[in-house]
Amino acid sequence: MNIFFFGNTSFAAQNLSNELALKNNVYFFNRRRNIKNSFYFNLKKKKHKVFKNIKIKKIDYLFYFSSYVPLNEKKSDWKKCKNINIFGLVNLLENIKIPIKKIILASSCSVYEYGEEKIFREENILKPNNFYAISKFMQEKILQVYCNKKNIDFLCYRLGYVFGKGMNKNRLVKKIVKSIKKNDKVNLFNLNLNLNLIHTEDISYIILKNFKKAKGIYNLTYPKKTTLEFFYKTVLEKRLNKSLKKNNYISNKLFKNFNYFKTQNLKEKIIRFKNEN
Repeated sequence: MNIFFFGNTSFAAQNLSNELALKNNVYFFNRRRNIKNSFYFNLKKKKHKVFKNIKIKKIDYLFYFSSYVPLNEKKSDWKKCKNINIFGLVNLLENIKIPIKKIILASSCSVYEYGEEKIFREENILKPNNFYAISKFMQEKILQVYCNKKNIDFLCYRLGYVFGKGMNKNRLVKKIVKSIKKNDKVNLFNLNLNLNLIHTEDISYIILKNFKKAKGIYNLTYPKKTTLEFFYKTVLEKRLNKSLKKNNYISNKLFKNFNYFKTQNLKEKIIRFKNEN
């Protein structure tokens, strides 16, 4: 089985890419040079020769995790979002000539309208309200149309707030963990905010279970409301006091109950495109 994986060094893909490589013929592509066992692929370039050197007749699965992800979505840079997330994807599609059986996109729950009480469902109306969210919305639409015209299966995972080992030190959850470990006072605001959490290990666990058969759009977040206050008091404080492994401060088993998943059919999403934006 031949797999193309774009963005395997991204935080969200760290466990998934490693697991896929164990039993499959995986070709990794990254924007950074000198990454071991990876091909250099600059999303900003319009023409690429790298695919000509790969002698295979078919790509069974193409994973697309490559994206510019800002630390603060509300302050995202439109130029970077546009050039990397939108035009970068277009450049890839224009350059790749090898037949593709299925494309799997890592999108974001930011395409919904954020709110304190929100638990996102796939059938909700999309209301991207920042540059990053708009760029992820456009990625979905570009691939929906492209796959529909090329007769390629399409699978989209909308990721929630991703956390786990190796998390950026400036992310909210990481700051809270660091403060607890140092016994520093933690001042939290917006305690009723629904975090829409997903652990990096769960991303791998869930996708590996269903990416071959699943089609359409799935939300990858914990199906029940997990507020900032609950996560801090019930999860972090209790678990951090039980000598957890360094940098992997929560058991991913807490997030393996995804029985409430609902898939949004691809054709239905195309039909509803005008109603979404």
